[in-house]
Formats: sequence, C-alpha cells, structure tokens
Amino acid sequence: MDKAALYLRLSKEDVDKINKGDDSESIVNQRLLLMDYAINHEMQVVDVYSDDDYSGLYDDRPEFDRLIHDSKLGKFNIVIAKTQSRFTRNMEHMEKYLHHDFPLMGIRFIGVVDGVDTQNAANKKSRQINGLVNEWYCEDLSNNIRAVFYQKMKAGQFLGGFAPYGYLKNPENKYDFVIDEYAADVVRKIYSLFLEGYSTKAICHILEDENILNPTLYKKQQGLNYKNAKSVDFGEKYNLWSETTVKRILSNETYIGKLMQGTVQKASYKDKKIVPVPKERWYVTEHHHEAIIDEETFYKVVNLRTKRRICANNQCEGRKVHIFAGKLRCASCGHTMIKSGGVRGRKDDWYLRCQLSNKSRRAECSSHNIRYSAVEASVLQKVQEIAKSILEDKGSVEKLIGVVSNGNNKEELCGKKRRIKEIDARKEDIAKSMKTVYDDRVGGIISYDMFCQLKDKFDTELCRLNDARKELAEELELREMERKSQKSALEIVKRYTDYSKLTHEIVNDFIDYIEIGEKDKEAERQDIIIHWNF
Repeated sequence: MDKAALYLRLSKEDVDKINKGDDSESIVNQRLLLMDYAINHEMQVVDVYSDDDYSGLYDDRPEFDRLIHDSKLGKFNIVIAKTQSRFTRNMEHMEKYLHHDFPLMGIRFIGVVDGVDTQNAANKKSRQINGLVNEWYCEDLSNNIRAVFYQKMKAGQFLGGFAPYGYLKNPENKYDFVIDEYAADVVRKIYSLFLEGYSTKAICHILEDENILNPTLYKKQQGLNYKNAKSVDFGEKYNLWSETTVKRILSNETYIGKLMQGTVQKASYKDKKIVPVPKERWYVTEHHHEAIIDEETFYKVVNLRTKRRICANNQCEGRKVHIFAGKLRCASCGHTMIKSGGVRGRKDDWYLRCQLSNKSRRAECSSHNIRYSAVEASVLQKVQEIAKSILEDKGSVEKLIGVVSNGNNKEELCGKKRRIKEIDARKEDIAKSMKTVYDDRVGGIISYDMFCQLKDKFDTELCRLNDARKELAEELELREMERKSQKSALEIVKRYTDYSKLTHEIVNDFIDYIEIGEKDKEAERQDIIIHWNF
C-alpha cells in the first residue's frame, strides 16, 4: 500500500476563518477532501502537514519544511494537496520540488481538484502553465495591494502595526498618533543627554542604570503583541538598550511631527528581503502629529552626529566626549584633529595633532600640534568677548556678526544648486541620445559594436553624474540642517547666564567648527580659527 502525506495550506489572503490560531473552515475542508481521496484510492495516510496563514510564494513555511524533511527520510512516497497552488504558487519552487527533487526521491505529487499528477508525464506542460498562472496571480495581487497602500500613504494615513516609541495610536483615529508622555520624556532625555556630550553607548548605560525599559519591553508592558527578533537575546531578557535604537531615535524625523512611510520595500513580491527606498521616493506628511522634539534641537543633533565624536579614556568626564569633539579640524588639509598623547602632570590636558599627518607619518601634512587647554582658553576668551559685546551694546550685533560669522558661503551654495541643475539637464540629454542610439540600431543605421560602445559611454557618464549629484545633494541637505539649527547671536547669548566656563551646550550653540593652523615658531603664534553658528 502506498504511503501518503497530506499537505494543507491557507494563505493570509483567505478570509474564511473561525478564530485566530484555530484551523480555518477551509483547512478543515481540505483535510476531509484529501483524507477521502486517500481512502478511496487505498492509500495509507502517514501524516498531515497543515500551514495556516502562510503564503504559497515562499518555501519557509513550518509544516512545509517538515514535509520536505520527512520526504528525505522516505516516510512516504506520495504527497497529496487540494491543488498545485496549495502546495506552492512559486514557479521556481514548483520546478524544484515537483519536477526535480520529488522524482529523484521517488515521490509522486497529486493535486486532487486540478488533476495534477506527476506520474502522468502528459500533463507536465499543463502543470507548468498552471505554475505560471499561479505566480501571475500573486504578482497581480501584490501590485494591487501595493497600489492601495501607496494611496493611503500619500493621503497621510499611518499603515504600521505599532506607533513609533514615544507615541500611541489615537483610539479615535487609528491613522493618527497621540503622545505617550512617559516614553516621550525618555525620548527628550536621550536628546538632552546627547547634547550634553554623552556618547550613544553612555546614553544606553544611563537608561539601563535608571531601569528605564527599552522600547520592546515597554510595548510589551503596555499589552501590545510586539515582537523584535533582534531584541530577543539581550534586550528582552536583560532590559539592555541598543546603540542602534538610540541612534534611530536621534535621527527619526517622526519626533518633529513628520510621518515618513515607504522608506523600505520588498525587493520583489517573491522575496521577503527588505531593501531601502531612495529618500526622494518616501511618502512624507508634514505636521501629521504633535512633535516631541523641536526642530532646532533635532537638526542640531543631526548635525552633531555627522561629526566625529570619540570618548577617549582620559578625555571623559562622566562618560562624556570632550566639549570640542567633532569640531576640531586641521586648517591645512581639513582632517580631524586627534589626541596624540597626554601632557605630563596634567590628567585633564592632552595634545592634539592632524589625523592625516599622523597616518601618513607627516608625508601628506604637518602635525599642527597644539594643547587642548590652549584651544579651550582661546575659545572661552572669544565667546566671553562676543557675549559681553552683545549684552552691553545690542546696536553692534549686526557688525559683530559680520566680523565673526562663518558666512555659510551663499555663493558656494548657489553654485552647488546650479551644478545640480546642470547635471539634471545633462542626464536628460543623455536619455534623448540613448533613445536615438536605440532607434538607429533598430533601423540598422549603426552596427551592434558601435551601439555597445555608445551605450557603455553613456552608462559610464550617467554613473559619474549620479554620483556627483548625490554628493552635492547630501552637502546641500547638511547645510539646510545646519541652517535650521542656527539662531541669531542675540538669541544664543541670552540662553546662558554663566560664561565663566565652556560647556557642551555653549560650544554646540556658538560654534560650527574650529580650524587649527600650523605653529609659527618664529612668531610664537598658532592660529585658532573659529567658524560660528550665526
């Protein structure tokens, strides 16, 4: 007597359910149908494999995996399903199992309703046609669902299952958010700690020390059926905060009231792999919900995160980076100034030198060696002068700003914008030229070799133009973030009452970056050029 395995499947798109977690009516009906078929054909049913709520496009279904595993052990020689599409809707998998693996293992596949039988060589073509039809059905269904989702995202309707950390879904409107005050306070704390000079790792440790639940555990505590596969080993078990989580919170524009959707997508309707979507194709809804972080603070943090901030052992005070972290550059080559050694007898002081000089052993740039304390003293003096001048004589503010401003070089920015327009125009010209080349090839005007040469030439230029445009766009975006984080000198000066000592907040508000010149040994002078934020 033949030994048969029954395979049952219900996809997520099917709707005839009883209760979640139970077998559906369709699954029950499939079981009865297949069992009846096996009995009528005198087959011994050795096992039943049932996947409920799984798409037929993928082969990583739990019971399907068990079926394939048992087939390799020789537990049965026949697999019965209601139809070929219940077994798989993927043409590649159909060929792999029905026409390759199963025949090699001596296993026969039967589709009861659609008449599929791999023992019958005559219906192989019909099986393949059915496989294509099944795959086309999935593709059409995927495109239709995606089109509906895009329309909802375009209308500013939130489609996620859970609101971002810091928010809750509005009970009166599931597409909207309301602030979760407890979690929102944690978000504000993270931004505040970062601006105070704490590294993301130090922020994680502070949150853990204060027994603040990480987002995964917090959502579970709220009764939400939230799962985070990356958090299972450490986050959920020990309430550990991840640096990745903190970095995402520090860069998420959701916290300034924006709704951003369509940032990732599946590589294909047949593939579960998630790939990022270019930012220009995101669906962004401004002022979708109440902001937790004001724009000035947000863009100040984003700007700081683009700069190199390292917490070295002898530079830390309470796990903070030093106050000039990410702001010191070599005036000659523009590279970061890094720690090169401590000052004898001074635990709170160290020497700085050009990173390029250090890596190239002075072949590409000179050291620009300077003591950290000298930079601190010089900057403090200039900040105090600016604060005093502005507070004592408001009429000189404009003149003072003109002297100390970094200028943000409007002419340079305009030049970058012009260059982007030129690149876009050239890309349009190339597109037109490529169309002409294609037409000439079809018309037999040019040879295949000439066509390939011209196409390669255009492709190479397009690649170069795309890279150049991306770099220019990123520079402009960074400048825009800097602009949004800046305030007038008077506004900045009025924020503080004590200018006796530099703090992270003062330095971040006042200074964009600082250039360190090479030491003039004869004049016993070294330039410290400050580029201000106003």
